Amino acid sequence: MAGQKKGTYGSISLRDLAHLVTVVIRLPFVSLWLITKNIPRLGKSRECKRTVGASLTRWVFSKVNVAELQKLSPNSLKTYKSWAKGKNLPIVVDDLIDDTTLVWIGSKRRDKVVLYLHGGAYVAPLQPFMLEFWHYVQCELSKDEKQVAFAVLLYSLVPGAPYPTQIRQAVVAVEHILASGVHPSDLQLVGDSAGCNLILGLLAHLMHPLDGIRPIIGLTAPLRGAYLMSPWLCMQSTSTSFRSKSTKDTFYAADIDKSGQVVLASVSDEQRIYLEPLHAPDSWFLGLDSVVERLFMSAGGEELFRDDIIKFSQTLSRVKSNFTFTVQEGGIHEDPMLDFHVKLPHDQLGSLTPLIIRWLSAGLDPFE
Repeated sequence: MAGQKKGTYGSISLRDLAHLVTVVIRLPFVSLWLITKNIPRLGKSRECKRTVGASLTRWVFSKVNVAELQKLSPNSLKTYKSWAKGKNLPIVVDDLIDDTTLVWIGSKRRDKVVLYLHGGAYVAPLQPFMLEFWHYVQCELSKDEKQVAFAVLLYSLVPGAPYPTQIRQAVVAVEHILASGVHPSDLQLVGDSAGCNLILGLLAHLMHPLDGIRPIIGLTAPLRGAYLMSPWLCMQSTSTSFRSKSTKDTFYAADIDKSGQVVLASVSDEQRIYLEPLHAPDSWFLGLDSVVERLFMSAGGEELFRDDIIKFSQTLSRVKSNFTFTVQEGGIHEDPMLDFHVKLPHDQLGSLTPLIIRWLSAGLDPFE
């Protein structure tokens, strides 16, 4: 199985399978209950769809464990192929070393590339709405005559592939793109949640090489940029926003804690600083300008990770010369992607999406 060691993804005990069946049976009834509960919002179609979508996602995550979640979800490669087929796009798959799989949204290019690292707490696979979001961004850029290829790293998931396997695979993916003829100044990284965590781990590896993982061959200049949407910055948060018991976000704090415990299970003390950048000292990031030119980070004003992200933004503002940060008013975790998850019309998208497009567009201008 591409992007995951054979025999691990989707493996489940009979007991967990029986429980998963009960969750699936209840799902349509919960959906109906959530719609009924939000009848007062039916006149506000956008608000109703987003509230029901976020609530249903939160309910599912609260009812399943990691093994059940992975059984419930097609693996990332199957999701990509199904989505691309449905969009009448070419299916372009690069099978690389170290069980690394790189796929492309549309055709490859050798001039301008954006590499996407998806979220999911390192335990959940790529989702169709994630591809839909970045395809929309790609199309909007093309309207402005900014032609760019989007590649997606289908990294292996925990627990079948313990951290930092994912950093090793990110190194392989970046090397592959650079070896194809793309200059580092023409490569931008984007991610959400755990994907941001992986980007930050990769950048840390470029400054402080991890034992057992080689540096990136061919990185002759800083990468053009990196965008971090709702980054996951530590595995066990104690911030006020995280412990607020908010029911607006797409998950409960307790469920993220459980995922964090799964990820941490095989992580050594020496590796934790790569996985938990929130707890790293300023000195850890002093070489950022040498590995990436531009950084953009965003948080939702109502998301559980908000306080952690704001705190981390203060660190980055002290050590990174070209750093942009924004908090989306009323936004939740990965807020722009929720719009695509619930299939909102494009004229109802939130305020953060155009900011992302403009920031990426600026990164496609000639390198100065």
